[in-house]
Order: sequence, then structure tokens, then C-alpha cells
Amino acid sequence: MSSFELVKSMAGVSSTVIEAVATAVFKRGPSLVIEIYSAPGNNPQRFKSADELCSYAESLRHVRGGTLFVGVQYPEMGGDVSIREYELTKGADSGKLRSQAGGWGLINVLLPVSQDASSAASIYVISERSALGRERDGVRFSRPVRDWNWKSIELHARRLKRVLKEAI
Repeated sequence: MSSFELVKSMAGVSSTVIEAVATAVFKRGPSLVIEIYSAPGNNPQRFKSADELCSYAESLRHVRGGTLFVGVQYPEMGGDVSIREYELTKGADSGKLRSQAGGWGLINVLLPVSQDASSAASIYVISERSALGRERDGVRFSRPVRDWNWKSIELHARRLKRVLKEAI
């Protein structure tokens, strides 16, 4: 598996695509569904249901560049998700804190919802090999690469990619 596998669909995925992916995310009982980047000055949002995730995605539809970007973790994946805070240094939000969720095996779900979003719809995860290389280079999260169940991560990521591809 490459570090980043993409399913391409440029800006503005339909509500049907959002619903299909959200339903698939929650079908297997995730332990965590969290915004990858919080809004400036806020904590990252956590989602407890497909309906919550769909509502949030729809709220982004008319936001300039609106994109749903969440991390998904299932209990059997092991590992741990870290939340890192940093201060914004430029623009109107300069001085505000922003949070970023991360973890070696965290499955990333990226769905552009506004018509002017510039990214492609994708579901990706860093590969175990790449994570081990980054860890050797000094990149650290709260738990080491070996604490994640990579077989489980790959199975869930493939399942979600298949749902996205079929929905598009």
C-alpha cells in the first residue's frame, strides 16, 4: 500500500457521496471520528453518528473551500490519536490556537463539499513502512508505530475507499 492512495473526484461531492461515506464510517463502530484541524480558537469536533457527520459536512457546503477532513479510528486498530495545539502566526486568526489530530494509523477521510474546494475526495492512511521510516527520522506521536494493528488499519481503509469509489 502506498503512503497516500487517492480516489479522485474534484470539488463539491454530492450529499449522496457524503451519506455513503458517513454511513460506512459508522457502520463498524468507530472509537473516534474527529476533525483533523480545528477551527481557530476551538477544540476539534468529535462526531458520534453518521447524521452528525453529514450535518457538519453540509454546513461546510457554502464555506469558501469547504472540505470535510476527519480522522477515523476503530477499536481493533490499536495505537493512539494525539491532539497537538499550535498558535497561528499569520492572517486574521493570528495568535489563536488551533488543534490538529494525528496518529500513525489514523484513517484520513477528505471530502470537498463546496464547489470551489481545490482538493480531490480521498481516503488515505500512511503505510506502516512509511510510518516506521518517519519514526526513525524522529517524528513522534504518543504511541509508537508498532502499537497500531496495521492489518486492521488496511482492511478498514480499503473498505472505506471502496465505498467512496462506488459512491462517486
